Amino acid sequence: MEARLPNAKTIALAIGAAFSALSLQAQANPISVDARYSLGGGSEITEPTLTGSNVDYYLWKDTPGGNSVFFHTYGYESGGQANFGARSSGEGVFTAWSRVSYSTLVDVTGTQAVNFDFRVDNTELAFYNAFIGQTGSTRLELVISIDGTELTREDIRLDLAATGTITCTDAGSGQLDSYIECPPSALASISQNSRDFSADLGIRTSDFTLQYDIIATVSGNMLGGTECSSYGEFVEDGYGNGAVQFGNVVEQQPQFAAATVDDEDVILIPVFGCSPGQAIARSGDPNNFSFANPGPQQLVIPADNASPFAITQRNVGNPVPEPSSIALAGLALAGLAAARRRKPG
Repeated sequence: MEARLPNAKTIALAIGAAFSALSLQAQANPISVDARYSLGGGSEITEPTLTGSNVDYYLWKDTPGGNSVFFHTYGYESGGQANFGARSSGEGVFTAWSRVSYSTLVDVTGTQAVNFDFRVDNTELAFYNAFIGQTGSTRLELVISIDGTELTREDIRLDLAATGTITCTDAGSGQLDSYIECPPSALASISQNSRDFSADLGIRTSDFTLQYDIIATVSGNMLGGTECSSYGEFVEDGYGNGAVQFGNVVEQQPQFAAATVDDEDVILIPVFGCSPGQAIARSGDPNNFSFANPGPQQLVIPADNASPFAITQRNVGNPVPEPSSIALAGLALAGLAAARRRKPG
């Protein structure tokens, strides 16, 4: 029976399979946001977890004596675009932790080299209005995990001692560790501009779960100066386009307001001279938020600041021969057949 070369359709299908891109199982809620905090040395409070494909969580809490925390942590992913950010900040005596987590199941057929393309937004770790005798800590983590095992992380931290000394620690590893570095000499703040990453997830032969986390953590005992006399609370959570206003609680999005009975109480503005120390850790959230500003303070809208986002695959098992190689193999086979026909009997 005469051997047949692969036809054009077969070659086209094979080449298409060799360079397949993004294979994800659709998930209804790939993004989750968590937060917890404490004020004035009190018990830690854990906020409910929010999930979805567009989650935008912002919260401000304070107590008498100048203790406050503020979060703005969010995630958005749709149509090859995404935006993730986490901000925790506080003043006075406080702890604050927030995390945005993206998790998805990646389908893999055959042997694939997999890459994760995403953007890390501008980053800041800082202490403000710090006095001798105050202590604090601010930390930012970026973590990529495969099936629950950490692959790479950025882990940068500033610590404020009571002597006024600030130390920086970089405990990152792998590809993400290059994003932000400790400065040669300790500073009260460090920052980094946005950067695009293409993280190598290695050679994969079976489906796996990819998880990407941004975690912002701050804590402090930073009371000092004239103590604040105001107190109250303002809580909103929901999807974007929010504004925080402190003179009088204005619910610009009442459908997203937390259902606590005292959210509608008037919040007094801090008196002049109120100046507890503050700590902030953030990736994203470029809003210049201030506890002391009584006017509306617009929050960044995640969907309006999205950037390219993809998980790509390249087939590296059983590579498909190029058409020129197939043609050469055909000529060789034809030559062998002709030689056999000419061979004496």
